[in-house]
Amino acid sequence: MKLPGGFAAMRQTFALRDYRLYVLGNWSSTLGLWVQRIAIGWMTWDMTHSTTWLGAIAFAEAAPTILFALIAGTVLDRVNYWKMLRFTQACSMLYSVTLAVVTFSGLMNIWLMLTLTIIRGTIVAFNRPSRMTVVYNLVGRDLLPSALGMNSLIFNSSRFIGPAIGGVILAAFGSSWTFAFAAVMFFVFTVCLRLIDFVPPPKEPRAAPCGSMLTETWDGILYIVRHNGISQQLMLLVVTSIFAKPLTDLLPGFAAEVFDKGPHGLAMLLTFHGIGAMIGSLWLASRGGLRGLTSITIGNILLMSLALLAFSASNIFWLGCMLTGVCGFAFIVQSVSNQTLIQSAVDPLMRGRVISVYGMVAQGVPSIGSFMMGAAAESLGLRIPVAVGAAICLGLWAWAWHLRHPLAAALEADEAMRGVGKSERVS
Repeated sequence: MKLPGGFAAMRQTFALRDYRLYVLGNWSSTLGLWVQRIAIGWMTWDMTHSTTWLGAIAFAEAAPTILFALIAGTVLDRVNYWKMLRFTQACSMLYSVTLAVVTFSGLMNIWLMLTLTIIRGTIVAFNRPSRMTVVYNLVGRDLLPSALGMNSLIFNSSRFIGPAIGGVILAAFGSSWTFAFAAVMFFVFTVCLRLIDFVPPPKEPRAAPCGSMLTETWDGILYIVRHNGISQQLMLLVVTSIFAKPLTDLLPGFAAEVFDKGPHGLAMLLTFHGIGAMIGSLWLASRGGLRGLTSITIGNILLMSLALLAFSASNIFWLGCMLTGVCGFAFIVQSVSNQTLIQSAVDPLMRGRVISVYGMVAQGVPSIGSFMMGAAAESLGLRIPVAVGAAICLGLWAWAWHLRHPLAAALEADEAMRGVGKSERVS
């Protein structure tokens, strides 16, 4: 079914009761996540006054996602992903309750915070791929671009609203009540998942008896490598995550050293970056359909590369703000389109493993790029690493643009659809 443009795709997606409940719960949960992060960061600093500990706590949440990503995907392909989502979301709620209780009781210390954060990261390692997997079956292949665009819009809007709410609660009532508020937000998503009247489609029978976890994990890796469309989309994501997306983490340095604007300048740069990301999310949500999405993914690599080159050469603050907005738009459009194409083309038997690898790349690789570019900036200055990264992405764009037609055939064509579409949903 070819969907019309404009906002018709969004209307059709929101016409699905189950997806409306999912959006409500997901938005509430994402707000709770940002509120919780504000409180964790503040408590970590308050207890230690150490930037090393701030980095350690951030790494403690990200490390399990990278460590368990492949195994989590294999588990997801073996079990009922819907039950996995409900279970891990309930665990997220209990985690926030635990933070609140421990903080109210005055027992919190930095080592306990580190331990709890590692537990949270482990929960996320299984929650994130199950959350991404369920969207496909809630809306079907035709509406997937709109649904993932709206998910991105939810995430990026929460990046503004969540920290603001968290800051107000933190200042007025303290960390304990901030964690309690986050627990309530996670509880809303837990309830929404229970209200959704959805039965996952039965898993297709395996061609051979199940092997060991390691064997099935290796099978997932081989599947990715051998699938031309998926492997190359992941390659695009890896390169842009290393050489383009670290710009966001370097913006404090640009605000202070290049534009000489301080914290208010950083806030402006981040605001424009977020506005660009929200516009990109809204555009994808309203677009609908897969046709042309491969060219859009590749085209936005060109857009981000040119914007990064211009940003690295600019001394004009207002122009820098506009260019960070363009980068925010291009980053989101490329990432969400990338995920949409992968989800649409993947074999249902491999969905969990492939989506887990996608999540590992999308969440973990940018931190590697930030470390590399930050280290290079120590000796070369901020401009040169960003410009070199942009040049590398330009080369990537030229390579990918040359292959856009076979990539589109592998990712967009109806033959690529082996999953369960909307008409095949089991209700």
